[in-house]
Amino acid sequence: MMRIGRRRFVTTALASVVGSALCGTAAAGLRSSKPAIEVTPLADGLILLTGAGTNALAARGPEGVVLVDGGLEAQSAALVERALRELSARRVAMLFNTHWHPESTGANVRLGRRGTTIVAHENTKLWLGRKISVDWLEGAYGPLPAAALPKQTIFYGSATVPLGDEEIEYGCMAQAHTDGDIYVHFRKANVLAAGGVISGAGWPLLDWQTGGWIGGLVGGIDRLLKVADAGTRIVPAQGPVLSRADLEAQRTMYFTIYERLVSALTRGLSPDEAAAENPAGEFAAQMGDPHDFVIRAFRSMWGHFAPDA
Repeated sequence: MMRIGRRRFVTTALASVVGSALCGTAAAGLRSSKPAIEVTPLADGLILLTGAGTNALAARGPEGVVLVDGGLEAQSAALVERALRELSARRVAMLFNTHWHPESTGANVRLGRRGTTIVAHENTKLWLGRKISVDWLEGAYGPLPAAALPKQTIFYGSATVPLGDEEIEYGCMAQAHTDGDIYVHFRKANVLAAGGVISGAGWPLLDWQTGGWIGGLVGGIDRLLKVADAGTRIVPAQGPVLSRADLEAQRTMYFTIYERLVSALTRGLSPDEAAAENPAGEFAAQMGDPHDFVIRAFRSMWGHFAPDA
């Protein structure tokens, strides 16, 4: 999901989450202002919504809905409308941005102007307050207006928010797939939103240009493993709900790739030379062609092992 693959990533993700039989519907949704939003109940008052460019969670609370990621801007209105209807609520009281990417923050303008409290990592707020140009995104993103910026931020550690008889924990995953990733854990329901650090539909986007790196990706998964137990349902940015065992398998995979790329870097290889060694070859059947991911993962190490590169 790199460079040209990023646009393919969003389109593929929209189709994969509703099933291959609905590929035509998903494609039509990309052209429509009101895409088909699919809903999966996860617990009483907690639902998973797909079809807006990312997996989103919505929970019913005494003051309104709590939403985890708002979808792409063009699909955010349909996402919010469906969440409110399904949960019999009138407003979104709180919106978590798990990171700055457009599929996470597309509802910020709409909801921020309506008084929704937006919560994110401090670095996410900083990114959203400026014009962002990265190689995987066509054109620039931002800056968002002041009303659309997170008003409640976290820089390290974790915090909690009460939600009726539920409790939400959110915390940082430093320099994982960006430098501003957070997780959101609904403790009673034991549902964990992992954001873009985890993908159930191919390789994640390792956004090294805004602070993500493969070592941090492994560290982010380690943080998730400390939060999750055997019964936790883990919601990735893309693809189906995962288990702790799935998370452990991804951790092993990324650490294996990390070690091989460190070896390539210390031997003075270029990104293309490192990719030619096929350091993720055995994972291709499960995850897809690893070439773009490997290139990004290798480049992501420059600032950590070769700061003058």
